[in-house]
Amino acid sequence: MNVMMLGASGFLGSRLYRSLKKDKKIITCGRSKKNDIILKKINKDNFSKILLKDKPDIIINLIATTDVDFCEKKKIEANKINNLMVKDLIQGVEKAGLVDKIFFLHISTDQVYSGKGPHKESKTNPKNIYAKTKLEGEKYVKRINGCVIRTNFLGKSLTKSKSLSDWIYLSLKKNKKINVFKNVKFSPLNIETLCKYIDLIIKRKITGIYNLGSKNGFSKAEFALRFARKLKLNSKLLKFVDYKKKMLIAKRPLDMRMNVKSFENKFNVVLKSFDYEINLITKEYK
Repeated sequence: MNVMMLGASGFLGSRLYRSLKKDKKIITCGRSKKNDIILKKINKDNFSKILLKDKPDIIINLIATTDVDFCEKKKIEANKINNLMVKDLIQGVEKAGLVDKIFFLHISTDQVYSGKGPHKESKTNPKNIYAKTKLEGEKYVKRINGCVIRTNFLGKSLTKSKSLSDWIYLSLKKNKKINVFKNVKFSPLNIETLCKYIDLIIKRKITGIYNLGSKNGFSKAEFALRFARKLKLNSKLLKFVDYKKKMLIAKRPLDMRMNVKSFENKFNVVLKSFDYEINLITKEYK
């Protein structure tokens, strides 16, 4: 199985590359010189030529601008990467005449949801530019043999980009007080769990849009507290606060918990609880 990975140098990409390379040929593609294929700018023409030359069976798109406040300030840039670039990639597959030969996996976000969760896939309600551009980008994947995964993940980063769990861990290790939101809920996976399910998805090549997270969810404050206690860090440094709109540039959804029944039914799996995923996350820091 030849897998072309776009965005392999990022937080998820670096972990996913390490996981998949055990039994697959991975071709990395992007702007960095570390990639197998260097593309400073992706468009349908140069991407279609690459596909015809390298003939991947699978494309995994991890390219995204994920800084929510940056997206709010730089709307054109956010739309270019999170939305229009996906369009170019899909058009590249179409131009190469490989619609029926390539399976396209696109990673999206739980930020497309707001209001009371857990949310089903059909109940999107994006509140910020990041979420709106990611949701717009999803629609192009429907044109080909593709799958969209809406997810959230935590764990130890292998790159300069830091996850929420990295931030909490490093802050508490430095005896730094931090604010954690008690009114923002989510249902993330450990990054290794996500990598395992991505492997399953590309093996089965099942199309559609699916939520992929833990079975239930907590507030970010509750996660921070449990995470700190399991690692015997000073939880008294955590200040539990309510998120309010003026605290950050972009508006954040308060409840991003996802209903994962569709994924479980389609892939014949049973996803674990948030408690289980927290245990996996904390093991990475011991």
